[in-house]
Amino acid sequence: MAVMSARMRRRLFLKATAAGALLGGVGVSASGSALAATAEIEPLAFDSTASQLNAKREPLTDDSLVAVWASETAINVDEDGAEDAIDYPDDADIPLVSSDGGVVGFGAPIVENGADFATGNEEFVLNVLDAEADGPAVAFDDGHGQYYDSDSFSQFLKYAEDNGYQTTATDDLASALPDADAAIVTSPSEAFTDDELDALATFVDDGGALLLFDQSDFRNYDATANLNEIASALGLGFRFNDDQVLDEETNAGIGFVPKTERYNADAFDYFADRPGIAPPDLAKGERYEVDVRSVTDGDTIDVQFPNGYIDTVRILGIDTPETGDTEETTQEWEGIGDEPYLKARGDDATAFAEALLGDQTVSIRFDDEEPLRGDFGRLLAYIDVDTDGSGSYDTPYNRAAVREGYARVYDSGFGQHDSFLQEEFAARREGKRLWGESDPDASATIRNGDVEQLYAPYAAGVRTTDGRLDAKRVPVAAEPTATQLGADLAYTDGVPLVGIDQHARVAMTGSSLIDEAFEDDEFPDDVSGYGNYAFLTSLLDRLADREGDVLIDGGHGQFGAERSVGAEDAANYLRYLEGVGLGFEQVNDLTGDLLARGRALLISAPAEPFTDAELTRLREFVADGGGVVLLGGDVPTEHREHLDAVAEALATDLRLGSGRVIDEQSNLADRASLPTTGNVDDWYRLFDGYDADATYKGPRAGPGVPGESENGPGKGKGKGKGKGHGD
Repeated sequence: MAVMSARMRRRLFLKATAAGALLGGVGVSASGSALAATAEIEPLAFDSTASQLNAKREPLTDDSLVAVWASETAINVDEDGAEDAIDYPDDADIPLVSSDGGVVGFGAPIVENGADFATGNEEFVLNVLDAEADGPAVAFDDGHGQYYDSDSFSQFLKYAEDNGYQTTATDDLASALPDADAAIVTSPSEAFTDDELDALATFVDDGGALLLFDQSDFRNYDATANLNEIASALGLGFRFNDDQVLDEETNAGIGFVPKTERYNADAFDYFADRPGIAPPDLAKGERYEVDVRSVTDGDTIDVQFPNGYIDTVRILGIDTPETGDTEETTQEWEGIGDEPYLKARGDDATAFAEALLGDQTVSIRFDDEEPLRGDFGRLLAYIDVDTDGSGSYDTPYNRAAVREGYARVYDSGFGQHDSFLQEEFAARREGKRLWGESDPDASATIRNGDVEQLYAPYAAGVRTTDGRLDAKRVPVAAEPTATQLGADLAYTDGVPLVGIDQHARVAMTGSSLIDEAFEDDEFPDDVSGYGNYAFLTSLLDRLADREGDVLIDGGHGQFGAERSVGAEDAANYLRYLEGVGLGFEQVNDLTGDLLARGRALLISAPAEPFTDAELTRLREFVADGGGVVLLGGDVPTEHREHLDAVAEALATDLRLGSGRVIDEQSNLADRASLPTTGNVDDWYRLFDGYDADATYKGPRAGPGVPGESENGPGKGKGKGKGKGHGD
């Protein structure tokens, strides 16, 4: 009883000092550091988080138990499909952190190594320890098969030690509890025994603090049932939900990393601002020596800076096959459809990274064209290795992984993209490692039947410099039931969604057409029956008068830009093209050598303008028989202006209209902003499925000229059977 009394006295003291802080006083933490009295922590980020429930496993609505709620824009889903998640109504608050009698449950391991500590995460968890623990001894459970073990929390544990705590990792938590003031348990994949549950109950009854970290049910890694056994044994008022919380509006760059500052400061003293873990001040153009702490796989490592800060690096410009239980998307890998084969090659890539990077001091640097961090908060960097011990760091890991056949090029906007792609071509040609079983010509033909319907997500109309586009130049229009919001042109027979200028060898579409955002398993409508791929490929062939690959521009900020697409957004289109004997590659530098390998070029709404040199090279490409399709949509005004500038430089009168096309009757997923249409002009012979031997040319044209040749309509001869897979 004496121990319990001391712990209770300390909690009462902390509550009193926090109350004093509201009146202008200063609270003192367990470490003796002063807490800021008037400021709150920064918003919290919950990477892959679950929610919490009440003890009856119903939505938790008791505010006295909830410390942090998700933002109002969040929803929860049953991500693993096991039908064991409890739904929160649309108007309900979703708890992410709950607290009852010294036990605090977190929806995610928010202070694991690699977390974005520019948030308030680490300060928040340390505040929880200060409020709930009556002494410095913290036991971290490593004895139940946790993925997030003490080593994966090492940065936070050091931060806690710097603030006066003494942390100990143990594989026998029950034996460590009598000497501990607080304990941490993260997603135990192995259940606690009855004796261990009894030990935890005694520990908490005696005033010990217990921090329980859950995670989302993605791939069913969460071990929620084991955490709920602990919560039940302790008689807690909350339980953990077998779900995932998503927030597409308030997040740290992607929907499954919700951010929030909805704190229950009236009930809990967890939110005072304090000095946190300070990330190093990084800048482009500089090199940084770091120690490799761990290799996750062939394209991800954890590194430690000289000041002790640990960060995760997503190795820039490459992608290695997935390992373990993570699902692999085979469409991204040219000519490879065997997932077990790719998994084995992923293990090879991990071994390669371990051999070259494991336990090494390496140099990292950043790309001028890419941000320092990606959507997941990870650093995006080149890794250079000092293989001969001279200190020169002369072996670039990123490039070596591609050249040796361990990785493919990840088609983002990074500055070395095209030179990396040349390395990949060489590895493919030689059949190195993962490319040993790549056979694009053996790919099955998919989605190449008659084109009866197309879908045009987030579309805008196509017009001309003079306004209305002649219907004879419109192979695809929206249904007559569609309207174009905010446009100065009205159509009774359907807003033009595609316009052709055969003379200029240019077409303009009012939608991206091949965006994979509408292709994945989570999208409610199956779009595989729509003819976007066959139509677009036939259109490209109609415009072009040369052989080669289908290319897509990726060097003008399309990667990650709303409504724009690059090769990474169109892996299913890559697989379609393989099935009809064509290659598909992204090119970032239009003034370089890669443009010469293309029969046609797709240019999606660019976030950045084209240079005069690039426009000159495009005109030369068109004059030499290349076709260009400008992929538009309901895009930001600046992006539309950049796309129209390309159209002007290519001597066509086609322009992208402003205002979204909506259709309340013909659409995907009952969303008017995702129109579908069968309103096509069969005269164009673009709707029978792509045929490499067919001739798609015709006299309907436009006022443009091919490049600068001023030779009028291109004559065209069809495309033969060129495969387009050489280097």
